[in-house]
This record gives sequence, structure tokens and C-alpha cells, in this order.
Amino acid sequence: MTDAEPGAGSGQAPSEEALPDPEEKRGTIVEHLDELRTRIINSLIAVALGWVIGYAVEPFVYEALAAPLLEYAKHGKGVEIVFSNFAAPFFLRFQLGLVMGLVLVAPFLALQVWGFVAPGLTRGERRIVRTIAPISVVLFFLGVALAWYVLPAAFKFFLRFLEDFADAKLYQDPKAYVFFVVKMFIAFGAGFQLPVLLVGLARLGVITEEIVWRYWRHALVGIAFASMILTPSGDAFSMMVLFIPLSLLYFGSGGVIRLLSVRDRRRAARAALTAQQ
Repeated sequence: MTDAEPGAGSGQAPSEEALPDPEEKRGTIVEHLDELRTRIINSLIAVALGWVIGYAVEPFVYEALAAPLLEYAKHGKGVEIVFSNFAAPFFLRFQLGLVMGLVLVAPFLALQVWGFVAPGLTRGERRIVRTIAPISVVLFFLGVALAWYVLPAAFKFFLRFLEDFADAKLYQDPKAYVFFVVKMFIAFGAGFQLPVLLVGLARLGVITEEIVWRYWRHALVGIAFASMILTPSGDAFSMMVLFIPLSLLYFGSGGVIRLLSVRDRRRAARAALTAQQ
């Protein structure tokens, strides 16, 4: 018969040494809050500096984003660039500069978030994030590149119908057009995160390769619905341009999940064989 724990079943209160120190817990929380405050301040300073740089390079960015619109306006093809009020040019430069600033400091902001979150993750979770994060960035910029390639062709396609109406003109607000392009970039970049989502869920054990291949029809319906929501224009052309690569990425993700599953099974078999020897 073993001795009872001190204070267990005897009505005695546990000693003060056995109780957690509330001051120590409070100190830990305060340290976390101080770190969070420091990282938020650093992030705000970085955003402000990024906005200054973005404001300086905004004219070049505007010319790049609005190139199809400017080309039609320059050649007098029924397109005129019109601001709706006197303050609109300033706010266009201000907002586009802020967007560019956020893009420039995005890596620093991501490091701030990672530095705060990483200590609370396990070693395996940190390894998964370190593997997925670079792939996610590459896929995002691939989506942006696809949108960059497709948008001029889409713009020209729709403007061809302007010629069907005699003496018709398009009075285009440049702010609406530029931020439409920015939204398309974000939509395509976000859509290209599908492989990261699927492979990440598979590595966490939420889905398997069998689920990916069994429900591919349902997935295509979901991709079509997501493409309709993500594309800000809502037209069928933009939707199909996003739907086709996302569908290919879905099946490619299924192939990657299968390869990873085969690798895991081989490793498990080798480990079991080594354990038996």
C-alpha cells in the first residue's frame, strides 16, 4: 500500500509550494502583451515607411497597371479617362501608394507575425509552416502573373464591343479601373493557394488522397463557385480564366498528396523492418 499524496484525502490543504504562482503567470502574460505591442508598433512604422516609398513610385505603378486603358485613350479609340471630382487624383495616388507600401513591407509584417506565433507551435508545426510558406508565396505571385497576362486581353476583348455602337465613348474613372486590377491580382493570388490548403490539410490528417479523388466532381463545383465569388467583375470570361488553372491545381495537388502518402508508407515500412531486426 502506497503512502497517500500530501493533503490528498486527509482534508489538508496543499502546501503553498504546490500551487502555481499567480505572479509568475501574470508576468508571463505581461511579457507577451509587451512583445505584441512592440511588434505592432514596429509593423505600423514599417507600413508608414512603405507608404512613403509607395507614394514615390505610384506614378510608375499606375502607368503599368493602367497600360491597356492608357493605350486605348492615347489612340482615341472611344476611351477617355475622367475623374469624378477634384480630390479624386490625390486619393488615387494616396490609396495606391498605401497598397504598394503594404506590398513592399509584407515580408517584414509576416516575420513579425511569425516571431510572435512561432514560440507557441510545436516543432512539427513550425516545420510545416516553414515548408509551406515559401510555396505559398510562389503560388501567389504565379496567380498575380496569370492575372497580369490575362487582363490586357480581357480589357481589349470587352472594348471591342464598344465599336458596335456608333459614336459611343467610355468615360472611365481611373481609380475604379486600377483597383479593379488590384482586386483581380488578389483574387488570382488567393485562388492559387488551393494546393497549399489541400496539401496542408492532408499533412494534418484532415483529408486523404482517397477523399481528394473521390469527391473531385464536388470540388470542381466548389471551385466554380469560388471563381465566381473571387473575380470582382463577375463576368464569365474572368471566371473561366480562374476556374481552369484552379481545376488543374486541384488535380495536381491530388498527385502531390499521393506521392507524399507513398513516401510516408515507405518510411513507416522501413522503420517497422528496422525495429524487427
